[in-house]
Amino acid sequence: MIDLKAKKRMGLAALRRRLGKVQVPVALGMTLVWLLLFDGFRLRFESLGLLVLGFLVSVVIMLVFPLPPITPGFRFRPVYLVRMLVYVFGRMAVASFRVTVQTLSPGPVRSSVVAVPLRTEADLMLVCTAIASSIIPGSVIVEVSQPNHILYVHLLGADDEKGIEAGREDIWKLEERIVMALGTREDVDALRAGPTVDDRREDA
Repeated sequence: MIDLKAKKRMGLAALRRRLGKVQVPVALGMTLVWLLLFDGFRLRFESLGLLVLGFLVSVVIMLVFPLPPITPGFRFRPVYLVRMLVYVFGRMAVASFRVTVQTLSPGPVRSSVVAVPLRTEADLMLVCTAIASSIIPGSVIVEVSQPNHILYVHLLGADDEKGIEAGREDIWKLEERIVMALGTREDVDALRAGPTVDDRREDA
């Protein structure tokens, strides 16, 4: 009887240690990838189930295959986080309308693959920017140059220099909001030290 209770305590302690290794930001990132794979960003009732299922699958994966901790990790700033979410959802709504118009308009749908160099060198910010860009209709990440921190983005409707520059500016604005909401102090300093969107526009 004593051995059984001791085994139960050891089992619960092992489970707590496993649960302690679950990194919520990583699980949320894996959930976003899950939603991308199964088209979970459409406004439908099944999307809620996909969200919950994706998070549970992410937790199970991290329990079975514990991941090393991500350093330095995220730094949550609530005000900037709300601004980032409002910006992303607003971009999704506007981009959805633009994609619909371009798809229904007569003639070929034009697009370009655009190289977008980021201002921060943190891999975590690179991944977050790439994921956020991919969930916005009309933009898809086709390649990531990790050493140079450059995103290669397929932009729908960017068929001239003006459209290409507008697409780059959208990615830079997205990067800025992500870094301000989730980046470390070093990421924020690198962002502020780099050229602004207006500076890039003047250089162009």
